[in-house]
Amino acid sequence: MNSSYGPAIVISVALHALLIAVMTFGWEAKPHRELKPMPKFVEAKLVQLESKSDKPKAPPKVDLREKRRQQELERQRRAEAEKKRKAAERKKRQDAEKKRKAEEARKKHEAEEKARKEKERLEQERKSAFEDALEDEEFLQEASDDSAAVMSVAQAIRQRIVQVWSRPPSARNGMVVEVEINFVPTGRVVASTITKGSGNAAVDRSVLTAVKKVEVFPEVEKVAREEPSLFERQIRTTKLIFRVEGLRQ
Repeated sequence: MNSSYGPAIVISVALHALLIAVMTFGWEAKPHRELKPMPKFVEAKLVQLESKSDKPKAPPKVDLREKRRQQELERQRRAEAEKKRKAAERKKRQDAEKKRKAEEARKKHEAEEKARKEKERLEQERKSAFEDALEDEEFLQEASDDSAAVMSVAQAIRQRIVQVWSRPPSARNGMVVEVEINFVPTGRVVASTITKGSGNAAVDRSVLTAVKKVEVFPEVEKVAREEPSLFERQIRTTKLIFRVEGLRQ
């Protein structure tokens, strides 16, 4: 070992030993003092916060051209909506007017058609009434003519029978006999029947006897030849009434 380090080492060891001794004995000799904490003081300061709302805001930037464009678009939109609304109202009024006119035309047509049909009906009724009246008049005239012809023939038949009628003694004034006579177109009697007796058989037989005596009636033959339909309808079968009159009782 180098001799130059010896003194330094000795001194170092001595110092360490001294330090240890001081620390050991020095701490024990002095009483331990309790350290009291120092009070802490809080210093308050008034701090005024600035309100953010109080700060002036920078005005937003406005694009005037865009604003005008938007306003123009809004104006056009409203104008278009108003135009459509007016067009819809106009169309609604036009449709209502068309419907009203169509309804009026329909009612007018129905009224005219009803009046036309009523006129035709009345005209047809008048025509029918006139034709019926004409037919009735013709019928009545024909019936009147036929009736006159029949009455004339019936009177002729009755007169011929009365001329040959011989009343029995038992006959009394007021006795009535109804007889039915059947003819053929030649005017000949083919049958005769009492349809309503007088109550006296002799009187009834006397009428039938008178009819058989005449036998043929020229007046009947004439009608059958000239007016066969009239003969068939009203003369072929003829009913006559004979009354007993003029007897002295």
